[in-house]
Amino acid sequence: MRPRCYISIQRVIVVLALLVIILQVFHIYLMMQQEDSPADIKGKTSSTSGKLMLQEIKNAYMLDSSGYYFIVPNILRGGGGGGGGGYHSSVSPDIALATHTTSNNLQHLLQLSRRWQGLLSVSVLTHSHDAEYALQSILRIYECNKDIQQNVMFHLVFPVSSHKYISNIVHRDVNCENEQTMNTRDYENFEIGELQYPHNILRNLAMKMVTASFILVSDIDLLPSVNLSKSFQMDMINSKIVRNKNAYILPVFETGENKYIPSTKEELLTDKNVRPFYGNVCAKCQQFTNYKRWKNARKSDKLEVAFSVEWQHPYEPFFIASKSSLPLYDERFKQYGYNRVSQICEMHIAGFNFSVLNNAFLVHKGYKVKNKFYSRKTSDHQENRQHYKNFIAELKSKYSDSTRKCEI
Repeated sequence: MRPRCYISIQRVIVVLALLVIILQVFHIYLMMQQEDSPADIKGKTSSTSGKLMLQEIKNAYMLDSSGYYFIVPNILRGGGGGGGGGYHSSVSPDIALATHTTSNNLQHLLQLSRRWQGLLSVSVLTHSHDAEYALQSILRIYECNKDIQQNVMFHLVFPVSSHKYISNIVHRDVNCENEQTMNTRDYENFEIGELQYPHNILRNLAMKMVTASFILVSDIDLLPSVNLSKSFQMDMINSKIVRNKNAYILPVFETGENKYIPSTKEELLTDKNVRPFYGNVCAKCQQFTNYKRWKNARKSDKLEVAFSVEWQHPYEPFFIASKSSLPLYDERFKQYGYNRVSQICEMHIAGFNFSVLNNAFLVHKGYKVKNKFYSRKTSDHQENRQHYKNFIAELKSKYSDSTRKCEI
């Protein structure tokens, strides 16, 4: 009789284990469906948002530092107030996420806004032949999603040569009943004809337009861990732990296309599809985060500093920092190479410290591999390398009293 009882208990354990696995898979499926849902507002909209947006663009006369681009802040803003004016989000303004994109990557904003659950400032680059599609996509994502209406502000950047074409675009209402997904363009950010992708113009614009005390400048296809904005607000800002000249680093990972993006550290540590970001392309660019130490850091329910790291070239972490103490990005860097590390180099020379947060992270959707970059990547990188050398020389004069250095 005892062997039969033992076998029965074994079967029960196996069945329970299978049920747990099924429930976990179902939970992940529901999370993916919720984050990827294209719209949560139905019906045809006839608000004035689109008309106000086009009016803002037609009146665009603000130039970037090079005089090549028109900059139009707040074409649509959080709070449901349409185009122009200040930012009136429903959530706390103490921390914001600033990002940038072209029309071909706008679809990432849906999942990003639902994962971030806080203030979002987005700069969008467009040009003559893309503008109508880009503006209609921005309007649709704004009109058809409540969280984006409440918490996201949009800004536009386009070449001066495109102004006449863009200013003649006619307003069209959006129909949220149309289940049409946001189709992507078939070009890469760095291969838009002769147009150079101005990362740092876009980043600076998105960063300047928020009044938040702390800022995370990230890429639109990087998803943060769940509740990051709220946790940083409660555990770091409200507890007065944060310091002005400190960068709070988020370890960055990457996973396969169409894979579930882990939302917690526990999920991430058990996900076999996840690996350190850029490990196949530039391991040194992220390795100083010390992934092994982060994975083994002491467990805590609160968001806090796990350990500090020393910055050295070419380390370019993503981080949260005090907006008022951050140097702006140098807008001379365009296309691929040195556009982010140049700012971090300046932070290092200016006296910033770098601390890794214990439970927070970012995940890139898709693996970065060497042979998947655009055709001019190598030549653009070499050109920006020379810009970076000149930039370092300028920093030596700007921070003549600093004993810190940036060496290639």
